[in-house]
Amino acid sequence: MRTVRLANALGAEVKGLDLSRPLGEAQQAELRQLWLEHLVLVFRGQSLTPQQLIDFSRRFGELETHDNYQSELRHLDHPELLVVRTTRLNGRRVAFGQQWHSDLSYTLRPSMGSCLYCLTMPVVGGDTLFANTIMAYEALSPMMRSVVEQLEAFHDITNGRTFSEVSAEHIEAARRRNPPVIQPIVRTHPETGRKSLFVSEWMCNRIAGMTAEESRDLVRFLCAHSVREEFTFRQRWRPGDVLMWDNRATVHMALADYPDDAERELLRTSIKGHPEGRPWAATA
Repeated sequence: MRTVRLANALGAEVKGLDLSRPLGEAQQAELRQLWLEHLVLVFRGQSLTPQQLIDFSRRFGELETHDNYQSELRHLDHPELLVVRTTRLNGRRVAFGQQWHSDLSYTLRPSMGSCLYCLTMPVVGGDTLFANTIMAYEALSPMMRSVVEQLEAFHDITNGRTFSEVSAEHIEAARRRNPPVIQPIVRTHPETGRKSLFVSEWMCNRIAGMTAEESRDLVRFLCAHSVREEFTFRQRWRPGDVLMWDNRATVHMALADYPDDAERELLRTSIKGHPEGRPWAATA
């Protein structure tokens, strides 16, 4: 097993490992350290069954069963798996995860990490971008760090663009499954102790205790700052790729830069994180 860095900010390819076979304890410990160091790990040329993907992911923590997701996104036979693919709604294409976000930040138990296995990819396009939010936090001025460390932001799944053209009933159903929550703008990684920004353009549009007008420019600045080019890595998918990332220190976005009739399908597991945040209340 050896690694090759893929970008300055984050990302490394792990070579010489067959994920269809069980990991030894030493391999698992080494992979976890590489994951904490690089935040995104890529394993190319894999051939996995759904259960093998689940078994590999489970070595890093308890898995979500995605009860808060729409039924059409969940694998029929394996509740631990989400089927990530382009769908059509009201005659238009809806691609999964087209805005920067951290998985399940809109819940009171944000995801620790995720594993994504590529089944089918367009001939061109369909890449995924990742950004290092530890690096983004550390690039802020000391004064700005001291300010944002005291603040919290609303995380609402219906804030995203995919909800801009759906019915009020659809939005209300999404909020019943996932009521908005309030999260700290700066979070501390439970394993490394490093601080990172915890905001994203999909989920956040307001700071707790501030008016919408007072919040607007600061939220936009923090979201844009978090994904500056020098903090990013771009995954160019090939069928057979497995990629795992640390949601506690990254945000990511899938690109929908491929033809409408092209197929893009992946399987995803979500590793449960620690409880974080608090429920939203209208008076907050």
